[in-house]
Amino acid sequence: MNEMMQVGSTDTVNIIVLWDHRGHVANVHQVLTGGLQDLTVDGLSGLEVNMGDPAILRSFVTYVSETFPANNFALTLWDHGDDFRGLVYDEHTPSGEFDLLTHPEVAAALSGFRIDVLYYSACVMQMIEISYEYAVSGLNIGYFVANEGYDPLSGLAFDTVLSRLVAQSDIGPLEFSKMIVDEYIGYYDHSAGRGQSQAVTLSVVDMEKVGELVQDFTTMTTAIMSDMSGYQGIVSKARGHANLPWSENGWEALIDLTTFVQIIHDESLKPNLVYRIDPSIVTSVVSSSEAVLDGLSETIVYHRNTHVMEEHGCYGIGIYFPASHGSYENNDHIYGSLYELMQFPHQGWIQFLHAYWGVH
Repeated sequence: MNEMMQVGSTDTVNIIVLWDHRGHVANVHQVLTGGLQDLTVDGLSGLEVNMGDPAILRSFVTYVSETFPANNFALTLWDHGDDFRGLVYDEHTPSGEFDLLTHPEVAAALSGFRIDVLYYSACVMQMIEISYEYAVSGLNIGYFVANEGYDPLSGLAFDTVLSRLVAQSDIGPLEFSKMIVDEYIGYYDHSAGRGQSQAVTLSVVDMEKVGELVQDFTTMTTAIMSDMSGYQGIVSKARGHANLPWSENGWEALIDLTTFVQIIHDESLKPNLVYRIDPSIVTSVVSSSEAVLDGLSETIVYHRNTHVMEEHGCYGIGIYFPASHGSYENNDHIYGSLYELMQFPHQGWIQFLHAYWGVH
């Protein structure tokens, strides 16, 4: 908030924030240079609200869109994120119970609104499961900006992003999304003179491309499943190479999607003496994996890593791939039962995982 107040709203840019401060009631503010203008909004201002309630998010977006109409609308949610489970933790709700926004709840809250840029300042949000959930829910989102890995506590440098936005208030949604990425990576990269670089990454997804990408991915996984016994070694190798540097800290079930598909494609082109697979299956896997790689390059329209991440195979979007069926079902951190509440697993992916694990 202090960073935002260094810039403040102008005649062409309005900065409106719903802030539920820990230990205090929530308020809606228009951010001004050097201060905050409190705004009275029924159901939001001066109350202890549950930020994990989709009705609160919908009320805020409704108020802002009606009170501060704009040619382009960007929405930022920032707090803790937990992959497909959701984001925006609230440990101090009116009921006293913990809550968070699940992705189906976000989809319901934003239904009917045009969001030109949706930016999440939260951990492990740039996953194919999340963007697909929003795409098939019919949300009108232009670009989704999120982190495939950890989001450091400092989050986004709002002062520099907003300074550039105010100076270029006619900037388009894609250019603004790229600006967020550039300022984010610049803030955490050692080249910016802030000491050792942190292992962070950020990417921009074109939401119009997500549906077709998932269709191509389903075609690839279906082809592999026709000879999973032959492809077992390739899939295992691809999953191993796609592990990311934060896997050792509890997110070992999340891998980089581009790396996974690239390894499957490359290994499929090796002589059949290495992997005893039906040649007709190989042909279909190679062609479908090429389509997925093309789709990924069209869907991930911008992506950057800090220097320390350059050799970690992190290319902008992740996927959930537990190593075993036991981990999927029994690990309290993974919460396998929640995964199938998302729509992506039912596009052939959960069947693929069962085939890989040998579960019938």
